[in-house]
Amino acid sequence: MNTLPTILLCALILCALGQEVMSDADVRMSRKSAAYIILVSYYYCDYWLWMLHCFLDRKENLQSRIPDIKEFATKFQDHHDFPTKVLQENHLGEIDDLVSGVLGMGLLLGYWTSPATKLIMVAVSLWGSLGSLNHFYGHALTNGYEIPCFYKYGQRWGLLPSAKHHKTHHTAPFEMNWNFLNGFHRVYEAIYFGTGSSYSALFAMFYISNPIVLQTWGVVFGLLA
Repeated sequence: MNTLPTILLCALILCALGQEVMSDADVRMSRKSAAYIILVSYYYCDYWLWMLHCFLDRKENLQSRIPDIKEFATKFQDHHDFPTKVLQENHLGEIDDLVSGVLGMGLLLGYWTSPATKLIMVAVSLWGSLGSLNHFYGHALTNGYEIPCFYKYGQRWGLLPSAKHHKTHHTAPFEMNWNFLNGFHRVYEAIYFGTGSSYSALFAMFYISNPIVLQTWGVVFGLLA
């Protein structure tokens, strides 16, 4: 991560820890809270990254009236034609704006949210960074480069999407394996194809359930505490 998302990440962690220290002993986080944070953040991030990838791969977004969506859709789809280009770019840095938005919203709504909610947003950002780096190292492995042991064995042992798994996505017509983490992508894809690959459904999910807007919904409807 670059400077801004790193600062926001540290600030949200400190905010959560400070709130936790100031809370009553009987409501402080426990081991169950830690498991809750890890599981919720992982599976939500798995869903969000899959949906983001699938949405930006849609040709409709190349004509989007929203400049950022058009730019990201163009980058995602150019990646199909020039997959090795990712090895010469700051791939992790490409999600800095998104990570900053997630963490910034977490700070903005911090007065109304619990330490656990704040740490879930931190963890979502970290899981997303892990998925992005694994994507980079997957392409590096496919092209014969040595990669760090964490990613090599993570892929080999099925803890992370493997280079072979992602290579299938790069086989035309690019209609599967949009995941960046190992979770429920087969379920998402079955539902997606079952709806006739609905662009409208993806469009709605992208704008309603992304991690920036989702925090707002949670506070408005009293779901986050």
